[in-house]
Amino acid sequence: MEKIKVSDYEAVVAVVSKYARGCKEGKSDIMRPAFHKDAIMYGYLNGSLSEGSIENLYGAVDSFGADENAKTRIDVLSIEGTAATVRVTLEDWHGIAFTDFHSLLKIDGEWKIIAKVFHQY
Repeated sequence: MEKIKVSDYEAVVAVVSKYARGCKEGKSDIMRPAFHKDAIMYGYLNGSLSEGSIENLYGAVDSFGADENAKTRIDVLSIEGTAATVRVTLEDWHGIAFTDFHSLLKIDGEWKIIAKVFHQY
Protein backbone atom coordinates (compact mmCIF):
# COMPACT_ATOMS: atom_id res chain seq x y z
CA MET A 1 0.00 0.00 0.00
CA GLU A 2 1.30 3.45 -0.81
CA LYS A 3 1.63 6.18 1.77
CA ILE A 4 -1.09 8.77 2.30
CA LYS A 5 -0.49 11.95 0.34
CA VAL A 6 -0.85 15.53 1.53
CA SER A 7 -3.59 15.89 -1.10
CA ASP A 8 -5.69 13.35 0.82
CA TYR A 9 -5.36 15.40 4.02
CA GLU A 10 -6.32 18.53 2.11
CA ALA A 11 -9.33 16.79 0.53
CA VAL A 12 -10.54 15.46 3.89
CA VAL A 13 -10.23 18.90 5.51
CA ALA A 14 -12.07 20.47 2.54
CA VAL A 15 -14.98 18.05 2.96
CA VAL A 16 -15.26 18.54 6.72
CA SER A 17 -14.95 22.32 6.23
CA LYS A 18 -18.30 22.19 4.37
CA TYR A 19 -19.85 20.87 7.58
CA ALA A 20 -18.23 23.63 9.67
CA ARG A 21 -19.26 26.34 7.22
CA GLY A 22 -22.83 25.01 7.11
CA CYS A 23 -23.04 25.24 10.92
CA LYS A 24 -21.72 28.80 10.97
CA GLU A 25 -24.01 29.97 8.15
CA GLY A 26 -26.99 27.95 9.40
CA LYS A 27 -27.54 26.28 6.03
CA SER A 28 -27.71 22.52 5.66
CA ASP A 29 -27.41 22.88 1.87
CA ILE A 30 -23.77 23.91 2.39
CA MET A 31 -22.90 20.81 4.43
CA ARG A 32 -25.09 18.26 2.66
CA PRO A 33 -22.51 17.47 -0.10
CA ALA A 34 -19.97 16.50 2.59
CA PHE A 35 -22.14 13.63 3.86
CA HIS A 36 -23.03 10.31 2.29
CA LYS A 37 -26.76 10.16 1.58
CA ASP A 38 -27.15 7.40 4.20
CA ALA A 39 -24.89 8.96 6.86
CA ILE A 40 -25.79 8.50 10.52
CA MET A 41 -25.35 10.59 13.65
CA TYR A 42 -25.23 9.60 17.32
CA GLY A 43 -24.60 11.48 20.55
CA TYR A 44 -26.22 12.97 23.62
CA LEU A 45 -28.09 16.22 23.13
CA ASN A 46 -29.23 17.96 26.32
CA GLY A 47 -28.74 14.65 28.16
CA SER A 48 -30.89 12.55 25.82
CA LEU A 49 -29.62 10.12 23.21
CA SER A 50 -29.90 11.55 19.70
CA GLU A 51 -29.63 8.87 17.07
CA GLY A 52 -30.33 8.12 13.48
CA SER A 53 -30.21 9.77 10.10
CA ILE A 54 -28.01 12.74 9.31
CA GLU A 55 -31.24 14.43 8.26
CA ASN A 56 -31.65 15.21 11.99
CA LEU A 57 -28.53 17.40 11.79
CA TYR A 58 -29.79 19.20 8.70
CA GLY A 59 -33.06 20.04 10.42
CA ALA A 60 -31.29 21.37 13.51
CA VAL A 61 -28.87 23.53 11.51
CA ASP A 62 -31.66 25.04 9.44
CA SER A 63 -33.79 25.60 12.54
CA PHE A 64 -31.03 27.30 14.58
CA GLY A 65 -29.81 29.41 11.67
CA ALA A 66 -26.56 31.33 11.30
CA ASP A 67 -24.18 32.14 14.14
CA GLU A 68 -21.20 34.25 13.15
CA ASN A 69 -19.68 33.77 16.63
CA ALA A 70 -19.21 30.03 16.09
CA LYS A 71 -15.61 28.83 16.03
CA THR A 72 -14.36 25.52 14.67
CA ARG A 73 -11.17 23.53 14.63
CA ILE A 74 -10.66 20.53 12.36
CA ASP A 75 -8.07 17.90 13.30
CA VAL A 76 -7.39 14.96 11.00
CA LEU A 77 -6.70 12.13 13.43
CA SER A 78 -5.93 9.43 10.91
CA ILE A 79 -6.13 8.51 7.25
CA GLU A 80 -5.54 4.89 6.31
CA GLY A 81 -6.11 4.10 2.65
CA THR A 82 -9.77 4.85 2.01
CA ALA A 83 -10.79 5.51 5.66
CA ALA A 84 -10.34 8.66 7.72
CA THR A 85 -11.22 9.95 11.18
CA VAL A 86 -11.55 13.65 11.96
CA ARG A 87 -12.24 15.52 15.20
CA VAL A 88 -14.19 18.77 14.96
CA THR A 89 -14.37 21.19 17.87
CA LEU A 90 -17.34 23.56 17.61
CA GLU A 91 -17.48 26.41 20.15
CA ASP A 92 -20.05 29.13 20.78
CA TRP A 93 -22.59 27.80 18.31
CA HIS A 94 -25.74 29.41 19.69
CA GLY A 95 -24.16 29.17 23.13
CA ILE A 96 -23.44 25.44 22.79
CA ALA A 97 -20.12 23.59 22.41
CA PHE A 98 -19.54 20.20 20.80
CA THR A 99 -16.77 17.78 19.97
CA ASP A 100 -17.55 15.64 16.94
CA PHE A 101 -15.81 12.59 15.54
CA HIS A 102 -16.45 12.16 11.83
CA SER A 103 -15.73 8.90 10.02
CA LEU A 104 -15.08 9.34 6.33
CA LEU A 105 -14.77 6.88 3.48
CA LYS A 106 -13.28 7.51 0.05
CA ILE A 107 -15.97 6.32 -2.37
CA ASP A 108 -15.26 6.44 -6.11
CA GLY A 109 -12.34 8.78 -5.41
CA GLU A 110 -14.38 11.21 -3.30
CA TRP A 111 -14.29 11.59 0.50
CA LYS A 112 -17.69 11.46 2.24
CA ILE A 113 -18.65 11.63 5.91
CA ILE A 114 -20.50 8.42 6.69
CA ALA A 115 -20.92 8.83 10.46
CA LYS A 116 -20.85 11.58 13.05
CA VAL A 117 -20.54 10.84 16.78
CA PHE A 118 -20.70 13.85 19.05
CA HIS A 119 -20.43 15.05 22.63
CA GLN A 120 -22.26 18.18 23.81
CA TYR A 121 -20.69 20.18 26.65
